[in-house]
Amino acid sequence: MYKESALNIIEKVKDKARRHKERHCELGYQYIFSDSIHFVNGQDWDSIAKNNTIFLSRDYLQTIEKYSPENTSQRYAIAYSEGEPVLVIACQLAEISGEQLIKTDSSAGGGLKSNYRERVLVCGNLVSSGLHGVGFSDTLDEEVGWRIVAEVLYKIRRSEKLSGEVDFALIKDVKGDQVEVSKVIERFSYRKIQTDPDMVLDLGEGISSFDDYLKLLNSKYRSRINKTIKRIDQSDFRCEKLVLNETVDKKIHELYLQVEKRSKTSLATLPQGYFLGLSQSLSDNFACYGIVKGDEIAGFITVIKDRDDAVAYYVGFDYDVNDKHPLYFRLLQLVIESAVSMQCKKVLFGRSALEPKANLGAKPIDSFVWARHRVPVVNFFVRKLFRNVPFDEAPERGALKKIV
Repeated sequence: MYKESALNIIEKVKDKARRHKERHCELGYQYIFSDSIHFVNGQDWDSIAKNNTIFLSRDYLQTIEKYSPENTSQRYAIAYSEGEPVLVIACQLAEISGEQLIKTDSSAGGGLKSNYRERVLVCGNLVSSGLHGVGFSDTLDEEVGWRIVAEVLYKIRRSEKLSGEVDFALIKDVKGDQVEVSKVIERFSYRKIQTDPDMVLDLGEGISSFDDYLKLLNSKYRSRINKTIKRIDQSDFRCEKLVLNETVDKKIHELYLQVEKRSKTSLATLPQGYFLGLSQSLSDNFACYGIVKGDEIAGFITVIKDRDDAVAYYVGFDYDVNDKHPLYFRLLQLVIESAVSMQCKKVLFGRSALEPKANLGAKPIDSFVWARHRVPVVNFFVRKLFRNVPFDEAPERGALKKIV
């Protein structure tokens, strides 16, 4: 027993030395860094981004760069091997306070709310949910790719010293098979932290209408949806696809702010013009649906087509109207209608309001971030610190019929 324990200690010491060497040795790739997507080599960027998420497309990145939240700015990198692009990275630099992390009155997070304020490098995007910061070429080994990610983030952090230390590095949001593949990032002192689950509805094959989707549901849940539709229709509301212009954008941004102000965390607030910009840059891959009475928009929801997935993006509604009419529930249903019309196979509903999404047949997918603090000793406390940030357990629902 003693000998085995001693061997374990020796191996841990050796591994610690290996990890230290890995963190301080270059991988041999070449890099281009940029503070604007307009300055990168567009052809090289597109060659990688086109096979990855739409949130890495230059069309999207130009929009988020033009309409950045006040506390964020963008950073980009391309990794090359022998002159050929193999990886692209899109990041945000953000100033984040404890008040943004925890907006509730929870006593557990009181110290964090008042004392936490750091400059964070986010691999990905604070205004979207998903692994939207990294794109690999088809030929790049994924473990090597994640080592490149760690090196690139280190180089960006070091380059920012003139404008202030980057206290924290985050890689968000890692889910499913990505979690295991990305575990090599632990060797670079990143710690895995669980966040709210992503609620995902798998439509599968053969769904060509909303009625087809309803047939997937057990009668109790199908009846709830029909009742919601009936209540909205009988209240003289109409559901329609909105054509965005400056006037409509202003109205939906005001509704977005109503929801944003009530969210339990608010790391970055979108400025007016963002939704109009997305509609112009993403074209048919973007949709905005509204619940309207007369000339007034009572609620809206945006949907982005990301390959075969429909991403339920931002929602906004009048809370006073929602207290009397099921606006929010109907907006969630409109996302499914949009997904069907876009010929998507999955709906990614995101993290908030888990129960109503479960009632639509969505299932929880565990989601994590990789986090690293610049001060090594602080990494030991990272997970404890973030445990004070509340996240919800997804309810179990049997909305979908079991296919035998």
